[in-house]
Amino acid sequence: MNAYAAFFILFIPVLLIYGTIQYFSFKNWTSVYIALNDDSYFQAISKLKQAGVRYKIKSSFDQTSTPMFGGNRQRHYEIYVKEKDAHYASQQLYS
Repeated sequence: MNAYAAFFILFIPVLLIYGTIQYFSFKNWTSVYIALNDDSYFQAISKLKQAGVRYKIKSSFDQTSTPMFGGNRQRHYEIYVKEKDAHYASQQLYS
């Protein structure tokens, strides 16, 4: 068995398991806010905490720009709430 076949035999099940977990962990949740920097992220979650709304976060990191070469690394946050709480959470975030 060559290295490529072994890689795919191990990689495909891991990818399927990861995708299944992601699907079911965010199944009844909806995105209510996208923060493009840390300050807006912390402001948004503090409003949700004060309102007593449960939330989940998905974050991604832009690795294409580095501070060493004059870039500004940015983290992107997606804030999710339960579908039944989406309207109330939006009111709290945008008030």
